[in-house]
Amino acid sequence: MAGSFTHGMGEMRRTEPRLATAIRDVLSHPGSLVRAVTAYLIGIEMGLPEQAARAVGCGIEYLHTASLVFDDLPAMDDARTRRGVTCIHVSHGEPVAMLAALALINRGYAMIWQGIRHAAPSNRELAGEWVDARLGVHGVIGGQAHDLSGWRGEQDAAEVSEVAARKTADLLRLTLVLPAIIGRGTPREVRLLDRLAMLRGLAYQAADDIKDVVCPDVTSGKTSGRDEELGRPNLVAAEGLSAALRRLHRLSAAGDRVQAALPGSSSRWGMLDSLRVSAPSLLSAMPAAV
Repeated sequence: MAGSFTHGMGEMRRTEPRLATAIRDVLSHPGSLVRAVTAYLIGIEMGLPEQAARAVGCGIEYLHTASLVFDDLPAMDDARTRRGVTCIHVSHGEPVAMLAALALINRGYAMIWQGIRHAAPSNRELAGEWVDARLGVHGVIGGQAHDLSGWRGEQDAAEVSEVAARKTADLLRLTLVLPAIIGRGTPREVRLLDRLAMLRGLAYQAADDIKDVVCPDVTSGKTSGRDEELGRPNLVAAEGLSAALRRLHRLSAAGDRVQAALPGSSSRWGMLDSLRVSAPSLLSAMPAAV
């Protein structure tokens, strides 16, 4: 991923040194890359040229990584660690961190367009609209704005889930659906992938809310307990740990049913298995005392 970024930006030695170092640092801890790999494999399955599928996967991952940099800033979650290491605004300062995130966004959009341009004209228009809807003021950005609205006091689980649908699930909807739109995905495949992405995204956010409450930093890989401290939406705060775990189980089971309904054999859609978050796998990561 770092290689494709530096290739697109030109030689990194021509980049301002502090910015170049910050970009290298954030890209040297890429996390699971599950969105990038999934988008790439769906793209290949949908008949995209390998270069186009790779561009879409990397572009989505750059956008995701940039969102984490912004999410961790003092003005947002004021986190200290991410992916088990110090956040770049802590190690490089807030101005450089913001510029690094903007550079990732710029590169992310450029790479996504590299993939979109291979689509038929009608699909290119639809793909552009899909990107705007998933990432804009009614998608990820809007979800983050609602996340910052101020949630101290009693929370409603339905409202918390609505924020998760925008903040978390919409990026996953981009991951699963965009390669199908610009490839040869049928309307039914697009519809089912969209539904699956929503369910998996909601399940992921439910698991993240639970981990924020019960898992220490060393287990979760990022600063924990920020939702309660900052008054952010959290399912455990809204309905309790037991109910949040039950919700996670229901979302996971519903996602399994949608995935099973996708046309073709289960092996055709094996790339989707890594998106599944279940209550047992989450509980195994929790401290024994929980």
